[in-house]
Parts: sequence; structure tokens; C-alpha cells
Amino acid sequence: MKKEIEFKKENSYRFIYDEEPTDDQLHQIMKEVGIDVRKRAEIANKKFEDELQQLCLLKGKQQL
Repeated sequence: MKKEIEFKKENSYRFIYDEEPTDDQLHQIMKEVGIDVRKRAEIANKKFEDELQQLCLLKGKQQL
């Protein structure tokens, strides 16, 4: 039984245990992963900053 992971991108590749990606495919995969990670980090940072700002506002109201 072969385990597969499929990337649904324009230049897709399926990871199969008995096949290695080419250098170009690996480069493209890593590039796409990097883009995705940066997007997710931006979203997480924005969410954290928003929550921190809300917490500061609530804390400030409690001290009044």
C-alpha cells in the first residue's frame, strides 16, 4: 500500500514512497510551502495583535 500526499497546485506532485521528486519539483514544493507559511504567520500575527489590543482595552476599562 502506497501512502500519497497530493498538492493541488498547477505543478502538482504526489509523494509516493518509491519515487523521489526532481530537484525542480522539490524547489517548487518548498517555494509553495514557504508562501503558505508566511500567509499563515501573517494571519496569526494579526489575530494575536487584535486580541492583545482588545485585552488592553478591557484591562484599561476595568481600572477606571
